[in-house]
Amino acid sequence: MRDTAWLERLGLALRTAMACLIVSLTTLYGPKPLRHFTTFPAFSYLTTILIWLSDAEPTYGEVLKCCLDVSYATFQTIAIVLVSVLVVGPASLGNGLVAPVAVALASFIVAFPVSTSLLTKRIAFGQIVVVYVTFVVFNGEVAHVFMLPVHVAGSTALGAIASLIAVLLPFPRLAHSQMSKGCKLYAENALERLNMFVEIMMARDNTTAQVLLARAASLSAAAKNTLKNIKIHHERMAWERPDTRFLRRKQKLDPGEKLHATEFLMRGLELALGSCSSFPQGMSRDELTRLLEGPRTQIASKSASTLKSQDSLGWHLEAGSLSTAALPVCFFRYCVELFRDDFLSLRQDSISVNRSNTEEEIHPEREGLSMARKVWDILCVWMARERFVFAFKCSISLGLAVLFGIMYNKKNGYWSGLTVAISLVSGRQATLTVANSRLQGTAMGSVYGLICCSVFQRLEEFRFLPLLPWIILAVFMRHSKVYGQPGGVTAAIAALLILGRRNYGAPTEFAIARIVEASIGLLCFVFGEILVTPVRAATLARTELSHCLDALLDCIQSLVLCSEQKNQKTSVVADLRTRQAKLKSHVEALERFTAEALTEPKIPFLCPLNTVSYNKLLGSFSKISDLCLYVCDGLKNLSGVQQTLGFPWDNITHELRAFQEKLHPSVKWLKEIALTKSQARLQKELQKRKICHDVEAGTTSNENYSNMELGPCQDDAERFSVSFVMLLKEATDKISDNTAEEVLKSESALCLSSLGFCISRLMQETICIMTEITHTT
Repeated sequence: MRDTAWLERLGLALRTAMACLIVSLTTLYGPKPLRHFTTFPAFSYLTTILIWLSDAEPTYGEVLKCCLDVSYATFQTIAIVLVSVLVVGPASLGNGLVAPVAVALASFIVAFPVSTSLLTKRIAFGQIVVVYVTFVVFNGEVAHVFMLPVHVAGSTALGAIASLIAVLLPFPRLAHSQMSKGCKLYAENALERLNMFVEIMMARDNTTAQVLLARAASLSAAAKNTLKNIKIHHERMAWERPDTRFLRRKQKLDPGEKLHATEFLMRGLELALGSCSSFPQGMSRDELTRLLEGPRTQIASKSASTLKSQDSLGWHLEAGSLSTAALPVCFFRYCVELFRDDFLSLRQDSISVNRSNTEEEIHPEREGLSMARKVWDILCVWMARERFVFAFKCSISLGLAVLFGIMYNKKNGYWSGLTVAISLVSGRQATLTVANSRLQGTAMGSVYGLICCSVFQRLEEFRFLPLLPWIILAVFMRHSKVYGQPGGVTAAIAALLILGRRNYGAPTEFAIARIVEASIGLLCFVFGEILVTPVRAATLARTELSHCLDALLDCIQSLVLCSEQKNQKTSVVADLRTRQAKLKSHVEALERFTAEALTEPKIPFLCPLNTVSYNKLLGSFSKISDLCLYVCDGLKNLSGVQQTLGFPWDNITHELRAFQEKLHPSVKWLKEIALTKSQARLQKELQKRKICHDVEAGTTSNENYSNMELGPCQDDAERFSVSFVMLLKEATDKISDNTAEEVLKSESALCLSSLGFCISRLMQETICIMTEITHTT
């Protein structure tokens, strides 16, 4: 898989180099009329690099969409420039103070609409900077005022057309083919993990099993990235086949949804094996191979198989074999059974029923809104804070960058504004890391360009040839962890501006001036980001952790309500699924903020974010999110046979409610501690509660600390498992005496045992979260 990724990146690098070569040959050796309309070759290069390096893996559909975005940005810029010329006049725009104000106002207009893409905004920002700085350079005395935006548009179109040609030659790079490759890679990954699961079950000891589980976890991380790419390529297929964009959503076949369902079950198998207390599990290799034949058939339909996916495995749960150690194996078998078509269809039907019920519950609430509330909601949508803040940030950053850039060097005042134009994003980003990467990329690209200029001093006509290996290197830099997308983009642009143009003066003077201008632009960029979003990612991560804890409490409360309902009403299960979706969204936000906090510099007197601990918390929250879905499916599958089972849910409800009562005050206290940013304040809060940590011993002096502050402990989860197993034995005896079909009795017993495992493991992961937060503080 790693070799395949390197070949894919090499192909992208060659296509990017081809696009830059087309721009270079056109602007240097193209027909004179064509060169007359492309008087800004630097912007042609910038457009090409933004199209090819802003996205990780551009395809024909994505490049075509980018060309349409570039066209929209060009028309937008032309309209704004023409209006400003007619209202203010070119002479006033040539003033060094009026032009930055015009740039700020035009940037605000471009950035405020939410419907335009980020590439559209960046191209429009760059065009605005080029046009208004040109007025300043010529003191407003431009020969053909209305032809200036046309020349900028022509240079932009050249970069877009070159990118489109590069993605089509020598053969089109289609999203459909990339998605097919991704599906094949995922199938290979999943089959390898299934083989790994067999080796884990047959491991001779726990140490060997843990090593194999670690390898399976790395394969799971690779599968997650593959699924992400498959989803991206599926969305781009609509631009390669425009007719599919007008079909209704439910008529579209998305193979990614099936793969995500498969990955959900694969995570369940891995979770079951990770919960086993001892190895081997006492199953023969032939039995394991036959057990996993159904998942293999679902993953690779063309593979040879002796067992049809819809055939039952004929497994029966005996009451005498039930124990807490057997629950993970039962859940493993339950996940295997979910690969069958009837279970999968039942799961999809439950999802659709839950969605419809949720919509029915929400719809009457919307009808009850008053007219004043509706008007207020419309105003809130129109004046959304995110849109205004982003537009204000763009306006301030670009206006200041152009102002200071012109003040330092009027002739090269473009580059400060262009540096900001390609750096702005609508959401949060690691500001200092991005600025550092862009500055390093600019410096390296400029130095490489100067070295090549000195080497090819007497062969100036062939000076563009060293660009090709550097563009390839920049593409690989774009995928590196050190430089990333910001460093790769600026490194490519810096070399292109020196080696891919003529008649811009001495290369050394230009390189020095551009590095200074880029530094000015990055300072303005950092100022704008800090002005608008002064909150650190570490603080947001702590806040999001409190939201995750609230969502966790809601899930457990909904689980208690589900156990109280004797007939497992669909609305109650739908409520649990809704709260699980809320928890999942908060976990995803926590993951983003944690990754951003990892790149933040350390600030004195503020608690640094323990990213290792937060990654452990993310793993526990993700498992809880999956377990809630399994609980929903188990309750839904048992709803039809609830009267037949006669399972004593009252005992389970009592255990869950006791767990919830212990958990609630603990979560409330841990939220207060997690939100504490100052170390001194944290120690004061701990002393207030009479908690004195012994760092050497790793203990606390308060004997009742674990009971009063931590709330539930692992003994509570173990007690629940033992109690559930005892009740499950009684239910299994009743199921065995029932006159129902054998398949129904087997599936009902399997659902019950897996439900017990899920609830018990959910409690264990919750306790792990409480313990980890306490140890972190």
